[in-house]
Amino acid sequence: MNEQIKKIKKIIMANQDKRILILNCLTSVNLKIQRLLGLGEHYEEVLDKLLIDKFGYIDIRYIPREEQEKIATEVVINKGIPLFSKKIVASDIIIFLNINPKTLRILCDRDNVSYEMTYELQKNFQKKLKQLDCKIININLYPYNKALANVGRKVYILDNQEYDLLNKKDLTDLSDKIDKPFLRFPYINQITNFEDLKRKQGFLLIIKEDYLNVHNYIDIDKKYRKLFKQFNFVYIITEDVKKLNRQHINFSNIYFAEKNYFDNDILNEMYYDYILENKEIKYSKKKMLIINKMTEYFKNKYTIKTKEIAQYLNMSERNIERYMHDYNKIYKNIGYDYINNEWYIIH
Repeated sequence: MNEQIKKIKKIIMANQDKRILILNCLTSVNLKIQRLLGLGEHYEEVLDKLLIDKFGYIDIRYIPREEQEKIATEVVINKGIPLFSKKIVASDIIIFLNINPKTLRILCDRDNVSYEMTYELQKNFQKKLKQLDCKIININLYPYNKALANVGRKVYILDNQEYDLLNKKDLTDLSDKIDKPFLRFPYINQITNFEDLKRKQGFLLIIKEDYLNVHNYIDIDKKYRKLFKQFNFVYIITEDVKKLNRQHINFSNIYFAEKNYFDNDILNEMYYDYILENKEIKYSKKKMLIINKMTEYFKNKYTIKTKEIAQYLNMSERNIERYMHDYNKIYKNIGYDYINNEWYIIH
């Protein structure tokens, strides 16, 4: 979604003197976009303030619908401050966030809202926007991920006490709630033996740091990345404040968290974000030629400086990190040691 966020922000920054409406059929999507942008107002919040000004702090159920509709007509967009809404409001520019129907169904399942009603709302937006005179900018969110059926659904917990690492409050298996087989999640499994990991794969591994025999984060990555490769995410439960502040080892699938960090909401957010935003890797022939060249160069190397890679590939050092990211998406064996300012390759 980064590309779309950059595009939306660019439009907003270039039109500070305009009233901008960001229109979408799902509140959760509007909230997420607003959080990522770090600016804007929400229609519901603006309306609530107007209702409070008129009626005071009173349950909305006791305000007649006619009065609510009348106050709703007073919602206005301030220039330079975009309004996120599920309703069309008078504006100079409307940024319509369109969602692929298949993906919309997944989002509705996640948010526990009616897909039929939400899809109908999106279709109505599309019809009404054609009748408006203001500038309309369409942005497609969440392209449907054809490979999402292949995403693992198992969560493994390496612990000698049953589910001790999970916050079990409200933790439920969602399999009964969702009728799409590839969305049944999580399937929670416990293992108590480190050796059993070699034969396991899944979406998430949760493991106590006590089970590891190295504790420096770079050493952890170098020693265990290959073993953890079959999981999309690995969370090491630790009390080390430095690791908790770091949260993630760059270029790796290894993260750090406190005990009982995981509950139902966290697990679901992780899973849905991954299946919606993780794209199939598609590189141009030119890029693949460079990546193949890098593969040959890294064969017998364990550490290497950016300058050396740049010289070998005959390109600027600034481009190296981007190519290392691309390379790592395929092979998942690259890391960076910020203390020694060098790349390491895990063989």
